[in-house]
Amino acid sequence: MPPQSPPEKQPDFRPVKQRINRIEKRQKREEMILERAGELIAEYGFFELKMSDLARECEISVGTLYVHFASKEDLLLGLAIMAGQKRAVFFDHARAHDGSAMEKFIVASLLDIRFSIEHPQLFEAEYLALAPSIWKRATPSHHQSQLAGIGRITEMFQSFLSDAAAELGISDQEIARTRSLNLGSWGLSFGMNALVLSEITDRHYGAELRGNAIDIFCDSLADLLFGAGWHEDNARQIVHDLAQRYADHQP
Repeated sequence: MPPQSPPEKQPDFRPVKQRINRIEKRQKREEMILERAGELIAEYGFFELKMSDLARECEISVGTLYVHFASKEDLLLGLAIMAGQKRAVFFDHARAHDGSAMEKFIVASLLDIRFSIEHPQLFEAEYLALAPSIWKRATPSHHQSQLAGIGRITEMFQSFLSDAAAELGISDQEIARTRSLNLGSWGLSFGMNALVLSEITDRHYGAELRGNAIDIFCDSLADLLFGAGWHEDNARQIVHDLAQRYADHQP
């Protein structure tokens, strides 16, 4: 009988597994840092947060903290990126909504403001991270990750509006109008969230805005869409009904 060939040597994957374990460990530690940072910011504010205090709360060394986030600016952008990822989970309900493209857009807008109201510390991180004095001092990779996340969300809203062009009476030649509408609705949502967080409006509206932000936003969004060509006779009621389903309760 001819001699048998030795069994084929299997590749050693242990170094790869070790690398994966290190990556997973790093990601989990980074998530823990961001979660704790969000809690501290909610309690004391971003500008009062010290990296040494955060390291102590996370039970890690300051050096380890700086391995993950080279500065407070990087930490803030990390929070903004995490907020965008959590916000994106909300938007899955808009994609799955059993209605028209315009209704999907409205649902996404409602979920957007609901997320900000329920997580004010994360919205504040997003808000501050847009300031040039913050992102210009952050690591470029963190800033690019932030922009990529914002871009994905913007494209989702734009896809809803592009699909809803016929409902808005917009022809293929006028499709650029939906981009202006997307920007306008984004400004409405972002501005409403910023006003809810601010005490400036209390002088003019008292507790009205804080206690009725969703209702006020519904009326404003319906009026914006109506002016853009969404000529539903009961536009406000449609938006309010969707808010009752998605923004006032768990979707």
